[in-house]
Amino acid sequence: LSRLFRRMMSRTSIPHGKMAILKFFAILFLVTHWLACLWALTLVLVEEDEGIPRWVDSFDEQDANISTKTKDTPWKLYVTCLYFTSYTITSVGYGDIGPANIVETITAIIMIIVSGVSWAIVLGQVSGIVTQLDTEEQAFRSQMDELNAMMEDRVLSDDMRRRLRGFFFSHRFAQRRERHRGVISAMSPGLQGEVLMQINKRWLERVSLFKSIMHRGLQPRGSTIFRAFVVDVSQRMETAFHAQSEFFGIPHVLYILNRGLVGCKSRICQSGSVWGEDFMLKDTHLIDNYEAFALTYVALTALRRSVFFEIIEKHAPYSPELHRQVRYYCCWLAFQRAPLHRAR
Repeated sequence: LSRLFRRMMSRTSIPHGKMAILKFFAILFLVTHWLACLWALTLVLVEEDEGIPRWVDSFDEQDANISTKTKDTPWKLYVTCLYFTSYTITSVGYGDIGPANIVETITAIIMIIVSGVSWAIVLGQVSGIVTQLDTEEQAFRSQMDELNAMMEDRVLSDDMRRRLRGFFFSHRFAQRRERHRGVISAMSPGLQGEVLMQINKRWLERVSLFKSIMHRGLQPRGSTIFRAFVVDVSQRMETAFHAQSEFFGIPHVLYILNRGLVGCKSRICQSGSVWGEDFMLKDTHLIDNYEAFALTYVALTALRRSVFFEIIEKHAPYSPELHRQVRYYCCWLAFQRAPLHRAR
């Protein structure tokens, strides 16, 4: 059964906690089935022609006007045994079915012990799993309670309170993305490259330099070096968050918008937008306007020029072609921007 659930978890995206609950309920159903079969076995151990009363005899009056008797119909007999076992395990105990001889009494004692232990184990495990399912929600509620207490003690204005609550409600998305980084770091280098290629494909294709590097990384030859470069760039990126109506942006930084709306370069940028593609240029006069205005709550990732060139120097001994490609891109970009700067 454990092997079956491991296969199911590897092929589906059902959370581990919910899968564990399904597993324990499946075990409970198997125990109920086995005990129902054990209870039906008492009718074989004590046969009808022996003249000893049996528990199924109580159904003779109920089945008086029915052609198919319970004791003569396998599916009716199984449903009745399953009914008896179910209320025995759950401690309901209706009392309409009970042992009528010593064999059935001994069997009922065994069933009560097994069902009691099984029910206690399942209840304990399920209760523990259920309490852990909402740990993220409980942590968020505790944080919001602390925020409300702080705003009350500091006597903040109503407008500021609304902005702070809105920021923290939106910030839950960013906290989830931070936990995803820990999951990715636990993967092998090869899997990290493949996963990060898919995650960052949307913005990688919007920067011509990274787009060519990504395509090289997808090729069989030399893919390891370029994938390792993409992994290092993705891991060294910094996350930033801004509340509504905030100005932000510094030179020599590449910005990737993950969530929200931003006003930048006289246009509105949505999720997946990229600006600051010229962050590699050293001369600030050749750089476009990098300041942005947060129209809503904004979650973004940023790559600094200094960090980028540290990664380039790290990979230069293993891939001189990567170093040449970055140099060519910087020269070509500077060649395009220089006439514009002179014209201004």
